[in-house]
Amino acid sequence: MKKTLSFIALFGLAFVFAQTAANLTEFKENIAKQKVEAKKALKPFRYDGSKVTYFNFKTYKQVKEVEIYLFNNTDYRFSFNGKSLPNDVTIKIYDKDKTVSDRILLKEVSGVKGQNLVVESSDLNKVYQSKKSGSSRLKRVFVDYEIPGVPGSQNKKPTMKERGAVILVMGYKN
Repeated sequence: MKKTLSFIALFGLAFVFAQTAANLTEFKENIAKQKVEAKKALKPFRYDGSKVTYFNFKTYKQVKEVEIYLFNNTDYRFSFNGKSLPNDVTIKIYDKDKTVSDRILLKEVSGVKGQNLVVESSDLNKVYQSKKSGSSRLKRVFVDYEIPGVPGSQNKKPTMKERGAVILVMGYKN
């Protein structure tokens, strides 16, 4: 009897582990497909790089920040893919990082879930120059992903339904 129960428990654990591994593999495969889709949205700009930001939805609000350097007088296009999001997030783009109190909000986008959005540095530069007179072009921008709290989330051991990612693909004008 003990051997039977042990076998059933071991089999159950193996099944749960295999299911979780399969879900994680599917999640990462979807991200790879969505990265290709975001890359296509860069045209006619040339691909420069990408950054996938992974996170787990929790019961409290979170902010993840990504810094992007803008070289010389080159125009850039940023493609954000939010098709790996179970819940919506807000993207805010600033001129300085989140530790600086007088930073300027250049662009705010909500409704990212299930979308592929494009933002151009030329638009960000126009906003920056209009809000800060006498300034030159932006040398870098900071992308903040505001992740809302989701009631009922598992903070310690999140499920696959609470896992999300935003794919950022960058390109420059040639």
